[in-house]
Formats: sequence, structure tokens, C-alpha cells
Amino acid sequence: AALGNLCTASLLLTIDLIHSAIRGALLFAVDLIDVATGSGKNTGRKKLGWHEQRYATSPVFSDEGGYEALDSAATLATSTFPIGPEELIAKAKRVLAAEFGTKAGADPAALLSDDFQFVAPIVGPLSRAEFVRAFGSFKLKEAFPDLRDKSWFAVDPLEPNRVWFFSRAEATHTGTLHFGGRAIAATHKVVRSPPQAQSLLFDREGKVYTLTVGYCMDKRIGNTEG
Repeated sequence: AALGNLCTASLLLTIDLIHSAIRGALLFAVDLIDVATGSGKNTGRKKLGWHEQRYATSPVFSDEGGYEALDSAATLATSTFPIGPEELIAKAKRVLAAEFGTKAGADPAALLSDDFQFVAPIVGPLSRAEFVRAFGSFKLKEAFPDLRDKSWFAVDPLEPNRVWFFSRAEATHTGTLHFGGRAIAATHKVVRSPPQAQSLLFDREGKVYTLTVGYCMDKRIGNTEG
């Protein structure tokens, strides 16, 4: 039995060494191709890193009613971020109104920072150029001219440069939707989205450096099943 265990262990070790050697050689070849052609950027093997949190406040609590809840106003009062909550929410609404700079006459570079990242549950991070190219191609307002986000806004008391906006969007597909290289003709279907948590993170200059979207809060609501 001891001899058998030794033999099988030796075989497994040999197989593992061969596998590691082959994998290492192939990965080295992939790296050479990436260097030579510029490929591999923001792929599964070379994912862009998330932005780290840039601002934080010191939490202040209130124990009214026997529950220790965060005192949002008192917590935000400790913020060192130079743009106040009301102004920050106004900026967020301007960014949304300009469709992140893709609306006719808008300039993405005036709204989105050079290091901008788009982050969704599956897609991302995407750079500013990648996001603007993709989002602009959808032409959502042409496909859904009656689109209403029905959003409400709040500045994160613990991350005072982040504006959260929660939406329960509703729209009718009466125009052509451009998606994934396809032109999808009007179906006249009404789309009712579930509540979604989304956010805009601003830098000191008032530009958005991160957009997070598509985080479903209750998939039972609406008609999209999340």
C-alpha cells in the first residue's frame, strides 16, 4: 500500500509539473502577444482595478427610539469634501440630463473625468471612451421616447462625494433600439424596471469618476424579473 501511494503521488506530481510548465509557457506567449499588439486590456486576464474610496466621514450615531441609527446630517457635517450635498445632487442631475455627455451638444470630457469608470453588476469597469461609445450607440431616448427614471437622490453620509440615486424606470419601446450591433424594431411593449440602486462619484473638480448602475433592489417589482 505504501509503495502504491508513493507511485500515485509521484505520478500526480509529475502531471502537475507538466501542466504548470505548459500553462506558464502559454501565458508567457499570451503576454508577448499583448505587448506586441496592445491586446488584453481590461479583459478577464488583465482587469482594470477599481477606484479606491477617496473620501470618508466619521460616523455620528443617534439612539432615538432605542435603535442606534446613523445621524446623516451630523455625519455629513464632518465631511472634508469641498462640494456640499445640495450642489452635488444638482451636479448629478445635470450629468443625467446630459445623458453622461452623449446628448447632442454635450461634452463628455466636461462631465466625466479622464479616469472615469463605468461599473455594473456584470459589465465593467469601462473607461470613459468605451462607455461613451457604448451608451451613445444605444440611443435610448429614440427607442424609449417616454422614458421616465422616476429617480430620487441622496448624498452618502459615509462617502460624501457619492450621490446615490434610486430609480423605478418605466418606458414604452416605440422606436428602434440599437444594441450589440443589432437594430431592434419597436415592440410597443411597456418596460417596468424594479427599483435599482445607482450612484455617481465626484472628484474635487466636480467631475464624475465612477458611475455604478443596475443593482436591483427587489426583483419582484416591475415586469423584467430583475
